[in-house]
Amino acid sequence: MIYSPTLSNSLFIKGFTRVLLLTSLCLTFSSVSAQDFDWAPDYPVGATIPILEAPDQNGDIQTLETLSGENGILLMFNRSFDWCPFCKAQLEGLEESKEAFSTLGFNIVTITYDPVETLKLVEEDMEISFTMLHDEAIKHVNAYNILNTDYEPGHFAYGVPQPGVMFVSPGGEILAKFAEENFRKRPDWSDVADALSTP
Repeated sequence: MIYSPTLSNSLFIKGFTRVLLLTSLCLTFSSVSAQDFDWAPDYPVGATIPILEAPDQNGDIQTLETLSGENGILLMFNRSFDWCPFCKAQLEGLEESKEAFSTLGFNIVTITYDPVETLKLVEEDMEISFTMLHDEAIKHVNAYNILNTDYEPGHFAYGVPQPGVMFVSPGGEILAKFAEENFRKRPDWSDVADALSTP
């Protein structure tokens, strides 16, 4: 095997840069995530996510390993892309902003209780280019302890989460969280991208 100093240095620099970025994200969002409303309080920045395994809009089972970009994923929990206008608007904005997050090494993933068939229709109707997951039996909403308790079992909206966004590393560490207490308000994607880009 021929040793190549140039290749070795290149790999070292790439690896070092990635570590630097992830460290910067953790430091940045220890302050960014500090807000009056503590979304997903059981899983603060720095904690490890409890689970991520669900069927996508094509019915294929996806996990953190299959979904992660170089630096992880943008994981958006939402109410419904079928009937919630605020969720649809946020989804549309995310599709328009996807390049900003892709450039930073994050793949985009959304998760709702919407059936796989509904997610496929949303993908086609709204021309969505990223993964949308179906939260079977709301096991993710329950595991992350973000169930919206305003609705009782039997209500059509029972099972929706308090919406929010997590940035998760390939190893499962939560790098950042963004959410608003009022589900009618959503974090601005340009502000989120700017925060991620800040050294």
